[in-house]
Amino acid sequence: MKIESFIALRHIIERKFQSVFSILGVAIALTVFIVSLTISNGLEKNMIDSLLTLTPHITVKSSYGNIIEDYESRVSEISKIKGVTSVIPKYVNQSIIKHGDMAKGVIANGISAENVSKNLKLKILDGKSDISELNSILVGEEFSKEMGVKIGDEISIVSAENKEIKLIIRGIFKTGYYEYDSNLVILPLKTMQILSEKGETVTEIGVNVENPQNLENQLYKVDNIASNVGNNSLGVYSWSQLNQNLLSAVNFEKFVLIAILSLLIVIACFAISVILNMIVREKTKDIGILKSIGYSNKNIRRIFTIEGLIIGISGMLLASIISPIILLFLKKMFKIFMKTTYYLEELPLYISMEEIAVIYIITIVVVFLSTLYPAIRASKLRPVEALKHE
Repeated sequence: MKIESFIALRHIIERKFQSVFSILGVAIALTVFIVSLTISNGLEKNMIDSLLTLTPHITVKSSYGNIIEDYESRVSEISKIKGVTSVIPKYVNQSIIKHGDMAKGVIANGISAENVSKNLKLKILDGKSDISELNSILVGEEFSKEMGVKIGDEISIVSAENKEIKLIIRGIFKTGYYEYDSNLVILPLKTMQILSEKGETVTEIGVNVENPQNLENQLYKVDNIASNVGNNSLGVYSWSQLNQNLLSAVNFEKFVLIAILSLLIVIACFAISVILNMIVREKTKDIGILKSIGYSNKNIRRIFTIEGLIIGISGMLLASIISPIILLFLKKMFKIFMKTTYYLEELPLYISMEEIAVIYIITIVVVFLSTLYPAIRASKLRPVEALKHE
């Protein structure tokens, strides 16, 4: 093995330009793959985190859009489920906000002041999250810009039943999810119940759990409670079910991205195969000499396989150094030049060790496969014919 490794390394050194070209090809392909996937993962994670700021992990609501009466009993039973961190009864309805000559359609969320302060992870930019007074309302950052309102301003909310109530803006929040920050407002549950004129009722019950990515057990138990108590027309939905179209679009985009980036790695590995074939052609006489002194086909194959692996691993190591540097550079440049362009505080970055391991393992496998043809071709050369080669 040591002699084969020495010969393989000598071949690489003798063809410095081609070897460096192949190493850079693998390094660039892997770097582009890792950087792109890290940014894609970061944007996806940021979107989900922002979405879950105001989207319950599990939602219980009427299958026909009706109100839920006697919701306290359901809240009490659901809160006892292991893994449930909070239960938030809400009255959600489409409404119109008026301020001066301006009007805007919004999704009004009626939530108790206690749940807002304890169970909503709101980032308050101005004012406070306290809506203990019935004439309080919290609005998003984009809403405040669009309507030209600030803390302490009086606005009116008009229900679908054309009932109007005047409210005072107590706080301005930011979730990081544009649709929420522009079109969603939060006011006391009691105020929404008065506005709807439906009494002590809610339209849905939000349930948050310890791990929103693994909530099948809680979802099953909440469904049992919803179907066994009173009106069995209640539907139970996970946050991913309610946002299925959005998540499907994100997953499809990620699939296309990975498919395109994978082609880069395949092309880079194809370049390794081409370089090895050139070496086989140039070293035909040397291969004949090696065979004449007792080298087996297996030894010859090993030489060229080691050559390809050295090039591939060198490219991987180079990518491991370059990728973090580029990511840090992009993160810094984003803060300087693009922070105001996109609805983000900073460029979100995320990649798991499992993903990196899979990328590197697949790369090694593809590199190995790219060495097979030239290695087999070299091993099949006959000593006599190889020695005659000029």
